[in-house]
Amino acid sequence: MILRTRLVVAFFAGALLLTGCGEQSTREGATDEVSLTVSGGVAGVRRGIEVGSAGDVFLTDREGSREQADDLTPAEKKRFNSLLDAVESGGLPSDSVAEKARDVFEYRLQYDGQTLVTDGMTDLGPASDLIAHLKSCMHARQ
Repeated sequence: MILRTRLVVAFFAGALLLTGCGEQSTREGATDEVSLTVSGGVAGVRRGIEVGSAGDVFLTDREGSREQADDLTPAEKKRFNSLLDAVESGGLPSDSVAEKARDVFEYRLQYDGQTLVTDGMTDLGPASDLIAHLKSCMHARQ
């Protein structure tokens, strides 16, 4: 009887673990979150924005404090989703930072398990457009 109980418990534990392994998507092909961290410059700026799949927004300040901000507006969310679709179809390009650049901003875009680091000096197509949109959304909430 004890062995049978242990087998049943093991079976249900395994089933629970397997159900947690399935891929979840709240938007067609999207992951849960996109984040942009802006750092550098002469003043040592550091700030960031995270946008969830539902349009929820969190801002991070210089000290690393994270707080919820106003959700994306319908227009911002529509543009955001459009840019994500464009990035998904082309993928994130490789990092683009000038070796000898001094006192420039560094933009760290994280999406779909990938990270792109750029100084913004080179046009990276949809990735640059997504960074610009996230910066605009961040500035609108500061």
